[in-house]
Amino acid sequence: MPQTIHTTIEKIIAGGLGLGRLPDGQTLFVPCVLPGETVRVRLVRHRKQYSEARLLEVVTPAVERREPPCPCFGTCGGCDLQHADYAAQLRIKEIILRELLDRGGISGAGEAFPLTVAASPEEFGYRQRIRLQVAAGGRLGFYRPHSHEVVAITSCPLAAPGINGVVAGLGRETAARQLLDHTTALECILSPEDGRVVLLLHTTRQVRAADRQHAAALCAAFDLVKGVLFAVPGKSLGPCITRESGPNGTTDFSVLAIRFTIPAAIAGQPLTLTVEPGGFSQVNPQQNEGMIATLLAWLALSGSEAVLDLFCGMGNFSLPLAVRARSVVGMDLQGAAIRSARRNAEMNSLANCRFEKCGAEEGAQRLAAAGEKFDVVLLDPPRAGCREVIQHPASLGAGRLAYISCDPATLTRDLGLLLAQGYAIERMRLFDMFPQTHHLETMVLLRR
Repeated sequence: MPQTIHTTIEKIIAGGLGLGRLPDGQTLFVPCVLPGETVRVRLVRHRKQYSEARLLEVVTPAVERREPPCPCFGTCGGCDLQHADYAAQLRIKEIILRELLDRGGISGAGEAFPLTVAASPEEFGYRQRIRLQVAAGGRLGFYRPHSHEVVAITSCPLAAPGINGVVAGLGRETAARQLLDHTTALECILSPEDGRVVLLLHTTRQVRAADRQHAAALCAAFDLVKGVLFAVPGKSLGPCITRESGPNGTTDFSVLAIRFTIPAAIAGQPLTLTVEPGGFSQVNPQQNEGMIATLLAWLALSGSEAVLDLFCGMGNFSLPLAVRARSVVGMDLQGAAIRSARRNAEMNSLANCRFEKCGAEEGAQRLAAAGEKFDVVLLDPPRAGCREVIQHPASLGAGRLAYISCDPATLTRDLGLLLAQGYAIERMRLFDMFPQTHHLETMVLLRR
């Protein structure tokens, strides 16, 4: 078989690759293409069930194709849909979700229940957090696809301007280069409330006095840098260096807390939420507000409901729900997340919620054994989904269930299990949390 062939792209699949065919009909996966395009490709890998190819030329481009604005597109391994105009990206994601639902037996998407799509308010510059790899010589960048080779960058069009301002300046600072010599990865986290950036350095060794000095010099050199926090393998986070603390550092990590506000128009009262550096928060703050607003509108709480949030994190959904519910119980396995949730509840004078450090399955079993009942259960699991938890909402008396997913494949699997438990899908919305990439976020409302 020739190593260079022409093929026509049928569709984009989950994962962002285009699906074409070899002359013998075998499935062929190609990156950076669009449905309907005829392309010339070079075969790079042959498997039993499919082959992979590299794009050489777009012979017949789709009308939705555009010139990617980032010069690193196709090489850095981050974006995979930047070559499509934004309307096309939304259509591609909706089709991917619908096909997965149909294949999983969740039939009638858009018919038995409405499936809507929420575009991101910002197509670029929306990420408040990025993680950069560090290559030899302190070069910052992202991994090339399917590789550990670092593609160096000086800015990322998806990152918030404040993050790009810091990244661009790091290469000019001797102190930064000294720190990066002993760093494997650098997380840049923007705090929306003050527009300043926390630098979380994943180091290769214990922190030394010289490292503290370099971190203090970095804070002094950049007004935009809120502080530097070290992550040493096998150790707790720290030390924490700020401009005020100098090289001695501080043990009060709250000074580096990432802070953002949920407006009163959404939650019913303004809510200030914080998360410790390294803790999880949504990377697209504006789209996060849209998700909270949608969840509250769908549930339309009257004030008499008891709500259980089994993957509560720092209270991103729990606390807006607590403003309108009778009570909220939040559970999470990460201790830092529970610390943040408790602190956020106290800071916002919400006394009708409690947060426990506990895994979702163990927590649900414990609550059921204690005879506790809930009107609403919220599931916002990691990418792997929550198959082990699906049996518990019914035993806890939950008449309604909201599921928020960052992986449409595991969402489809878990929805099938929930339908078998007697729940029915009422509403579904796809949120484009990550423009320019194939990733998508989905919110589903079910009723028993």
